[in-house]
Amino acid sequence: MAVECDLTISFAATGNSLAYLGGGWARAEDTFTWCVGAESHLVFPRLAEADEYVLMLDVVPFVHAPELPGQRLIVSVDDNVVGSSEISRPTLLGYRIPASLTRRADRMVVTLQHPDAACPQDFFDIADDRSLAFAVSGAKLLRIAYTTAARHGRLPTGLMLGASQASNFGVHTGGELAQWATSRTGLTLPQIALAFESLGENCEFGLFQRRCDAEPLGLLRFSSTFMRNLIRGIDSGFAGLGEIDDIDPRLEGESRKEYMIHERKFGLVYHSFVYEGQRSVWLMREQESARLRFLRRKFIEELEAADKIFVYQFGSAVSEEEILPLHMALNRYGEATLLWVVQAERDRPAGMVEVVMPGLLKGYIDRFAPEKNAHDLSFDGWLRVCANACVLARLQRPASKFDDPAPDMSTGGDPGSGVLTGGVSNEGVGAPNGLNPDDPMSPADNDDRREQSMTVPISVQP
Repeated sequence: MAVECDLTISFAATGNSLAYLGGGWARAEDTFTWCVGAESHLVFPRLAEADEYVLMLDVVPFVHAPELPGQRLIVSVDDNVVGSSEISRPTLLGYRIPASLTRRADRMVVTLQHPDAACPQDFFDIADDRSLAFAVSGAKLLRIAYTTAARHGRLPTGLMLGASQASNFGVHTGGELAQWATSRTGLTLPQIALAFESLGENCEFGLFQRRCDAEPLGLLRFSSTFMRNLIRGIDSGFAGLGEIDDIDPRLEGESRKEYMIHERKFGLVYHSFVYEGQRSVWLMREQESARLRFLRRKFIEELEAADKIFVYQFGSAVSEEEILPLHMALNRYGEATLLWVVQAERDRPAGMVEVVMPGLLKGYIDRFAPEKNAHDLSFDGWLRVCANACVLARLQRPASKFDDPAPDMSTGGDPGSGVLTGGVSNEGVGAPNGLNPDDPMSPADNDDRREQSMTVPISVQP
């Protein structure tokens, strides 16, 4: 999948947004423009040929708890709804626009409906009677083109891989689960863990890799940052990461104090596993500067090689519209595969992995680790998700290097070690409506949460 940015719009007072604005907008302010009233409109000229487009919006909702906890946003293209979101925090949003909607006329009208717009004077002691919904600072139109190989191996949206009831999947534990995962993928447990690269949020997935006896070097393996900072970093290649002046080691913890590293440019916060008295703050800055520069280069090489499955998980709900900008950023470097992990749902049991779009997989886990104890993770849950993600990634990209098989063990190996023979199994493959279940490829007949409460200053119009 090739991703190209066809258009970038700045909604700042000195930006270029006036050329694309229809009705429903306030006068531009220094860095953004407010959507006002019930709906706002963007007008684009006829777009070039593409397999599909993605419209990205950088927005901050007008909220005031508890009376107005969030804002709804419904996005339509020429009266065809392409997405709906409920937003309570500053975020980047992405909406897929099918190619069929871009070819109908010489221009394309995008309507942003925001039925929860409200007046600042109803909440604050200011004379501002505008009906505000979202402060929009930027928009991008991304053109998506699929390679011939990608079209040929494209898995249908909605294809799900879990486990059939006959497999007795729910009671596999310990060596039995390791045996299942290796039989399903043809990979040992360390190989399964090394097929993935964490995009941060917390330490949980990095600790899962450690439990699999895998210790990969990764820029974000034990890091946390906001999604917008992560996307900004990927878009810029994390340019400037590792400047000594941006590195702030802080001793944190109650009993045994550890140096937590706070990086200012991209907001990274991560463990150093160095404790009080072991090193000086000056030496920590020097070492972390060199470490970050090295890991930045390695991370960009991993993106360009597109051999890993990148993993993102977030404890609270994240919508598809919020995950799409991250998927697009990864694909600017190569045909990346992103595994987005969420809590299991009623009709999406733990361990199931679903195809959202080419290169974007959604995995369902029984539980995440508690916020203050990442070691209390669901090892079984992560292993099931990762094994199924490996299978789907292999089906979609059969030549990928993460498909390296486990060594041939003619004796069957040790069930507790996870070293067994086996190829890809079709166990648990579920086809979406309209597809043949027997052949799913053919038709059927605290501080780290400051951004969530960020507000945009209200300027009173004369």
